[in-house]
Amino acid sequence: MGISDAGRLRVGRGFSSIRPKFIATGTAVLLASATLTVTAGPATAVVANVTIVGTAVSNGTTTVTYRASATRAGTVRDIVVTIPKGSGGTVTSVNGTVRTVSAGVLRWTPSKTVKVAVGARFAIPFYGLRLPSGGPWTLSFKATGTTGAVLSSGTGSLTQPVTISPNVAITASNPIPGQKTTLYYYGTLTRPGILSAVRMQLPTGTTGAVTSINGTLTTSGGYATWKASTPRSVAAGARVAIPINGAVLSKYGGRFTLAMSATDTTSGLMMSGAGTLALIAPPAPMPAVAVAPFRAVPAGCPSAWATTTAENAKAGTGAWVIPDNMNGTLAAYLTEVSATCGDTVDVKVTSGNPVSVVAYRMGYYAGLGAREVWRQDNVPTVVQPAPTTGGTANGHPLRMTSAASWSKTLSIPVTKEWVPGTYLIRVSDGRLASYAPLTVRDDTGSKHDLLIQQANTTWEAYNKYGGVSFYTSLDTGSGRLTFDRPYGEGQGSGQFLPLEQGLVFWAESKGLDVTYWTDNDLDEFGGQLPLRAGTIFMPGHDEYYSLPMRAALNQAITRGVNVASLGANAVYRRITFTDNTRRAWDIDRYTAGYNSTLWKYLGDAYASQPLLGAEYNCGAWGSTLTTGSGWLFGGIPAGTAVPGFFAGEIDSVWPGLYKQPGLTIVANGTATCGSSGKDASVQAAAFIAPSGARVFNGSTFAYGCFLVRRCPSNWNVPTPSAASQQAVTVMVNNIADWVGRGTIQPPVDTAAAMRVAVPKQELPVENER
Repeated sequence: MGISDAGRLRVGRGFSSIRPKFIATGTAVLLASATLTVTAGPATAVVANVTIVGTAVSNGTTTVTYRASATRAGTVRDIVVTIPKGSGGTVTSVNGTVRTVSAGVLRWTPSKTVKVAVGARFAIPFYGLRLPSGGPWTLSFKATGTTGAVLSSGTGSLTQPVTISPNVAITASNPIPGQKTTLYYYGTLTRPGILSAVRMQLPTGTTGAVTSINGTLTTSGGYATWKASTPRSVAAGARVAIPINGAVLSKYGGRFTLAMSATDTTSGLMMSGAGTLALIAPPAPMPAVAVAPFRAVPAGCPSAWATTTAENAKAGTGAWVIPDNMNGTLAAYLTEVSATCGDTVDVKVTSGNPVSVVAYRMGYYAGLGAREVWRQDNVPTVVQPAPTTGGTANGHPLRMTSAASWSKTLSIPVTKEWVPGTYLIRVSDGRLASYAPLTVRDDTGSKHDLLIQQANTTWEAYNKYGGVSFYTSLDTGSGRLTFDRPYGEGQGSGQFLPLEQGLVFWAESKGLDVTYWTDNDLDEFGGQLPLRAGTIFMPGHDEYYSLPMRAALNQAITRGVNVASLGANAVYRRITFTDNTRRAWDIDRYTAGYNSTLWKYLGDAYASQPLLGAEYNCGAWGSTLTTGSGWLFGGIPAGTAVPGFFAGEIDSVWPGLYKQPGLTIVANGTATCGSSGKDASVQAAAFIAPSGARVFNGSTFAYGCFLVRRCPSNWNVPTPSAASQQAVTVMVNNIADWVGRGTIQPPVDTAAAMRVAVPKQELPVENER
């Protein structure tokens, strides 16, 4: 540790130690001893040699230090100095008291006996002065002894000082959340004194048996305090560096603003400021996902399917629509989430009346939206028993609502007539009706330009049919969810009709080479994703992901598959399927409430942003997007307003989370959070992965519903205008073109119109954060 009047104090690795120099004519009045006697050379060689230095402090005051040599030996009675005319402030000093003699004149009186020898050097700091503008000033210094003799007298010049900033800087040798590191705190002293301690704020959650050098280190209340082994006199402007070894960072990082302060032996503040420290977790490594072989094509099933254009040239129908007056107690569910040609799917219905069961393939079909593929009429049904809610696992109540005990109503063979796509099975007794959704996969091994995923795990999380959903409440919601019950939302379609049908309608109206699967399929067949499609579209609300789902999506990106999340709040909660049937999944709401259900609970490395480019912010009911001038808005005049587009839930690019290299914000705006009423930033983001894969995060639920001008009834804009539909259609065309790297090129034409009136559905938006 080296000390000098104009030097630096550095305590830390890599800084050399310099022995402090104490000459015979040392600084008399700054030392704390009760009596000080200093010897000197011949008196005839000594002159007063008055020097005056001002040091600006960050609070706007100036410390003015007067130095002079004693020309006569004696015991100091007082020292009188002049200050610039017009000065103000509350003035203090050290080792004595300060009084105003008259305007512009101060007297310092020592608090203890101070004896000086000829040649001794006085150094008297006056803190808290507020100097007038101008300068330089010629000021006087006069030291008088107890006998009335003048011990030193003269004048010196003071120039306007330069402000000294604390200039706090904080670094980490290993700035990765969840790992061990050495933290380095740097700061500049803004006033001189005898340095005793440095107090440093630690990043939130820091633990570990920490140590430092050249002093002791203690921790308390989120701060570390370093105390010097040997306090030393240090000048203003000296730089302090304190290492904190052995710090273990929290798994939650961010950009921290951390305080640092230094005090002298009298607890006087020598420096106070704050610096920033970025602790950013890179994406978490994911396990490899095996690439399972495709099963042989069953007998009677084609080895290739007709094109989207050919399929949509077939006659459509509007008979699939269920009007509001047919909503009621009739309900149904399927024993499979998805199927492929050759499978059989059972239907379980509660009604008590004969029903018609009709399968509709959802698409464009000249604006009618669906085609009838299969039906069976006059199917007898029963009134099924009420679903049950209960179950325990590991001592926790599961509160799973299940209708697994329902009897089978009908078996449906999935034959060659069932062209791969999304289906709604409409069940009706003529008075009441309900849907049951089914996705039919193309398992032939054909690779398509585009795969659209259905977010069925999220549908189930919000499903409260017959009892409890995940969101019923923090203390009474489900910890296990099952597909063995009807959906209570979307007239039995889950969130398909409110959020997802629009993407299907758009893709098939454009004649794209598109195929479909579900979240369950991503869990089961995720390794095949690069073999099934060049680009995957995730829908409006694809929140609930298992480890195999996330690992498969991550692996697909590393292998060149493009990803567009045309929604928000994606890959946000962590689930585990209970077995290979994937009929139920668990979620940990027991360890830390809603927090432990999040992927990010495992650490910032598991947040959505490192994977997809943005992260959930809040729920919103609909705020206006104003278009910009980037590629996303090509073909749309800049400044076009799209009212209500930031809706459902919104994402932001958080500065404290990992940002992929080259990530750009391609759209931004502001939405009002439903939970707080406060405005929040919305940012759609895009990046190109090292594999060349392109990733887009849309950051709002609204893409799909704007494509068909039918959004949830509880949003601010449930019926977007034709102009808004056209703007969003152009945006989705641009997304497909950009993210697909030219392999997906939707025709540039007007937005396709839906020719049937589908009832709007309310969509619950949770703000449990």
